[in-house]
Amino acid sequence: MSHILQISEAAALGIHACVIIAGSGEKCTTPHIAEVLCASQAHLSKVMRQLVVAELVESVRGPGGGFVLARKPEKISLLDIYQAIDGPFPSQICLFRKRVCGGSACILGDFLDRTNSDARNYFANTTLADIISRRDGKRD
Repeated sequence: MSHILQISEAAALGIHACVIIAGSGEKCTTPHIAEVLCASQAHLSKVMRQLVVAELVESVRGPGGGFVLARKPEKISLLDIYQAIDGPFPSQICLFRKRVCGGSACILGDFLDRTNSDARNYFANTTLADIISRRDGKRD
């Protein structure tokens, strides 16, 4: 069986790295981010490359280099980051890889559909600015 909500380690690293960058207000290096997240620098570097390709962060090379957001924090949603790493947000309709009910009514009713919809909406409507604001105890 699969989990109701699966977020890869790479997507989790990407989301957390972007929050760190957004919250710092300055360039952040891979070693710094990896240390904060207790993550492999090699794995984080691959994730950061995907975020650069997706134009969510920019890489500044050389002494004093690091990563900065490519857009304002209020313009980057969790869904943007997730999809840059893991591709389209999943739409899980069954707990099994292959449906065992023959397509008849799910024993869980519309729970999976609602849960997936709620998760996707949360990711789509939550920005880095929202997370920073909540983390810092600020409310709009």
